Amino acid sequence: MDGLTVLRRLAVAALILAAPLLVGCGGAGHASGSTTAAPPPSGGYLAAADLERQLGNAFRTGLYRLAVMSQKTEDAMDLGQRLPTGVLHAVSCDAHGPRPSGGDPWTWACQVSWRNVEGRSERTTYTVNLRRGLCFAAGATPSRGVRYDATIRTYSADPLDALGTVRRGC
Repeated sequence: MDGLTVLRRLAVAALILAAPLLVGCGGAGHASGSTTAAPPPSGGYLAAADLERQLGNAFRTGLYRLAVMSQKTEDAMDLGQRLPTGVLHAVSCDAHGPRPSGGDPWTWACQVSWRNVEGRSERTTYTVNLRRGLCFAAGATPSRGVRYDATIRTYSADPLDALGTVRRGC
C-alpha cells in the first residue's frame, strides 16, 4: 500500500470518528434521562432553575475556552487535548423585578462561584437579560477585560465575559 492510500484511509477513519461530534452539536433535545421536552414556562421566559443550569453550562464552556487560550504558546496549536479548566461551584440568580409584559427583556442578576485552575475561589457577577423564546444574554459586571490568547498570539476578550444561549433562534 502506498503512502497516499494510507493517508486517505486515515482521513476517512478520522471523519467517521468525528461525525457524531459534528452532527451532535445543536442544543435542543439533549436533556439527560428525558425523552420529552418540558413545556416552556408561562410567558416564554426561562424559569430561574433553567436559567441557572444554562448559565452554568455556558460558564463551563467558557472555562474550557479560557484554558485553551491560557496554554503555553508552544502547546497552543495542539487543540483537543485535556486541559485543566477550573471547577464551577454554584450558580444563583434573582430577578430585578416582576416579569415584564409585552415581551420586553427581563433583567436578572446572577452570581457564579468557582475555583480557578490554581484552586483559588472566585466569584463572577453577571447582569442577565432574559428574552421571550427561552433566550438569555449575560455580561460580567464588571467586565473581565481582555486576556492574552496563545492560540492566536494576541489579546482577545475573556471568554467568561459574555455568555448566552446557544439554542437556534436566540
